[in-house]
Amino acid sequence: MFLIVLNHAIQLGLDNPIGFGYDPLPVWGRGILTLLQAFGVFAVPVFLFISGSFVAYAAQGTPPRLSSRFLGSSLRHILTPYFIWSVIFYVVVFFVNGETYTPGQYLKNLLVGYPYHFIPLLFFFYISSPIFVWLSRRFAWLLLVVISIYQLIMLNIVYPGVLGFVFPAGMQIISLPVLSQTLADWAIFFPLGLIYGLYTRRLLPELRKLRWALAGFSTILFVIGLLDAFGAVNFPVARHLCAIPLVLLLPTIKRERIPLVQNLEKLGKRSYGLYLTHLVALVLTGFAIKTIALAGLGLPILLFPLLLLGGLAIPWWLMNLASRGRLRAVYRYLFG
Repeated sequence: MFLIVLNHAIQLGLDNPIGFGYDPLPVWGRGILTLLQAFGVFAVPVFLFISGSFVAYAAQGTPPRLSSRFLGSSLRHILTPYFIWSVIFYVVVFFVNGETYTPGQYLKNLLVGYPYHFIPLLFFFYISSPIFVWLSRRFAWLLLVVISIYQLIMLNIVYPGVLGFVFPAGMQIISLPVLSQTLADWAIFFPLGLIYGLYTRRLLPELRKLRWALAGFSTILFVIGLLDAFGAVNFPVARHLCAIPLVLLLPTIKRERIPLVQNLEKLGKRSYGLYLTHLVALVLTGFAIKTIALAGLGLPILLFPLLLLGGLAIPWWLMNLASRGRLRAVYRYLFG
């Protein structure tokens, strides 16, 4: 989630620095920011992998299964805060940017996940998780192969030619409404996390043997994806592949070896709330920066750190506030 906030903070600043009262960025500055932004390619895959592992933990037993109580509670704590913060976002962008929609368009925005575009995919995986658990118990490897092939096909449909050729128009029939792009980007990661969670004892020793290979493959694919973004090579699919070895590498890292692990865990426990609130925080931070910059106080070097700070600090303050006092009883309905 930190990477998502970083990605969106950079994107907001890169889209229109002049609108914030700053001079256009030099080429080298844009290059550095693009490099930092590229790490966002790992953000949603890691979140979905962890979510799948969490569902596997909830399905413990022989055979593993998910209770209706768990599914109901999970969906409430996904959808209720999503609805609340979507409405807050629409109100904020109306007053700050004058962004308006018709009632039908607002409803469509909620259904397709604007601006929180991977939430419909998360909902789909949770509501389908009993089927995925059943399939994973019996056909784990076949399930991964089928989903991998489907994601590659969807990649080539959503981003025509990403595999080096273009499918005929009739292939659109296999696209799921609302989910076509998010499945093209991230279909494999929730099932991969689910299967890892169900077979951790068997898989973790094997992954530990492969950790240097996983680190190497992820790094190489990430670098190739960067070179593709800068136009040096033509291999765009690398950006979609580099997160797969990374998510398999992460479980092999011992907790005590992670720098600032306790602080990161505090942030991680609030990751869903951070995701839902950070766009509102960024819009408000951007509005404040724009007001100050146009008053002649803008320092270009501070634009992106200020956006990042606002995108992290405001949500953290809100969640701390809600975790105490009367709001504590409804915290999970506000922040998941």
